[in-house]
Amino acid sequence: MSQLAEHVRELAEVIGPRPATTDAEARAADYIERVMRERGLEVERQEFDAPRSDTLAFAVEHALAIAAAVLARWVPWVSVVLGVAVAIAVWLDFDLRRGLVRFLPKGPSQNVIARHVPKARRGERLRKVVLVAHYDSGFATLDATPGLVRRAGLLRAATLSATALVPVFALLGALRVGAGTPVPWYAALAAAAVLLVPLAIRLHALVAAPVDGANDNASGVAALIGVMDRIVPEPETSTMSVDTAPMRRTPEAAEEAGVVIDDALLEYTPVAPEPERFGGFGDVEWDEGRAFVEPTTGQAMLDLGDAWEEPESGAEDAAHDAGAGPAEAGRRRGLFGRKREEGGRAHRVTDWLGLSGEFDPRKEGRRIKSWDRLDLEDEYEDDGLGFRGGTAGGDPFAAEEAARIRRKVTSGVDRALAEKEVWFVATGAKEPGGWGMRALLDAYGPELRDALFINVDSVGAGSLAWLEHEGDGRAYRGDRRLAAIFKRVVRDRGLAVRARSERAGLTDATVALARRFRALTVMSFDINGRVAKRHTREDTADIVSEDAVAAAVDLVTEVVREL
Repeated sequence: MSQLAEHVRELAEVIGPRPATTDAEARAADYIERVMRERGLEVERQEFDAPRSDTLAFAVEHALAIAAAVLARWVPWVSVVLGVAVAIAVWLDFDLRRGLVRFLPKGPSQNVIARHVPKARRGERLRKVVLVAHYDSGFATLDATPGLVRRAGLLRAATLSATALVPVFALLGALRVGAGTPVPWYAALAAAAVLLVPLAIRLHALVAAPVDGANDNASGVAALIGVMDRIVPEPETSTMSVDTAPMRRTPEAAEEAGVVIDDALLEYTPVAPEPERFGGFGDVEWDEGRAFVEPTTGQAMLDLGDAWEEPESGAEDAAHDAGAGPAEAGRRRGLFGRKREEGGRAHRVTDWLGLSGEFDPRKEGRRIKSWDRLDLEDEYEDDGLGFRGGTAGGDPFAAEEAARIRRKVTSGVDRALAEKEVWFVATGAKEPGGWGMRALLDAYGPELRDALFINVDSVGAGSLAWLEHEGDGRAYRGDRRLAAIFKRVVRDRGLAVRARSERAGLTDATVALARRFRALTVMSFDINGRVAKRHTREDTADIVSEDAVAAAVDLVTEVVREL
């Protein structure tokens, strides 16, 4: 089982249903926090209050609208006032502006926030990206049945229209339009009859059973963690165990192992100082290839010029017969035993470093400027310099080793990912109306004003897509720049992902869009255009596809790389 599947099963099976403000939701937050900390990130737990469900508020609003329609026959002006108040409250709650929902009883919930903030270079402003996935789960409601899901847009429009028409017809009755006939009252009752359907759905939701929420939205949390694993480097861990006890050796074991036992008495015999030791190159004239050293420093005098020639055949024996010592013979051979080049010229220090006599370090430093240009190998190969070690063009091993080191430096970190400030946010209490995202924007809105929000929701089954529009009361359009980047990534990588214009209800991105932040939602849909098993008892870990979650991880990772 992959890590992605393990995250889904931990949330959906081990922890199980996770309604907002419950102990199960808190345990899910503990699990997510532990995973983020194991990745080496500093994690913040943002606590806030939220209702367990917004169902009761909508049920009360629908009931009051029906009551206003009934009262229009006897107290029309009271009906008008009540109907207008209910219509305003319903619109505010649909449009995430907290109408009657704000007066519901609340409990504790929390967001889990981890930040990957690389060090910015001087004058550089890091791009901020906020990846969001909610971890609470909903209830098995009637509006999640296939028939009502297909007609969700029609039901939403009918509910809002009927709620607004009740006070209108009550006003006509109060003004005695129709010569005092009960026609306006009948019209108000007809509008109220439409509201019986959403009222029945809300009343059922009050007693509905909670669901496991594997696709909605344990899969989104798993994808969020998968992207985090791609972006955040693994923390360095020590291979030494802190529980290892010190070991004492017996004299016999110490002698056999060649080590000193703990209680041994050590004796030291002074060693006579060596006469002269090599202490460095001293002051080297690079072009001439000769080193001049002060005798008092203990450094040997080195001749890096023509004296570094390989002696002719028999020259070494002649030097020995003449009384030359090993050091002298070695100096005549050259410091590293190098041979004369084919052209007859001996190697110099500049040759071994791969530099020509025209090398200007200041000029080349201005050309390189930073580590970002280490990958511009072709540009430097044109002038014969390159990043090489050993003699220029003369030592294949040195050149190969230098190339290996360069690849290690430039490819060890994906700069397009690692050098962005990425926030990983697992939100709580999304199902009752996006309360987790509201709390995040209330606390960090000014800091995240220029950030790009990518919301990952229900990506465990079906075909992956991004939403062009979303919302309940009002249709909010996803950020155009993010949509353009998604299109480019999908086209360049040949991914089977497309945009969907149908609204899929409330998401965390909807809350951000309502507050004029730049956001977009990634979501999967089945062949019928529905979010697979959302808010049903069948939303278990068995329906979640590892390949589908992995595809979401790949897509979001590539989009972050392109930002």
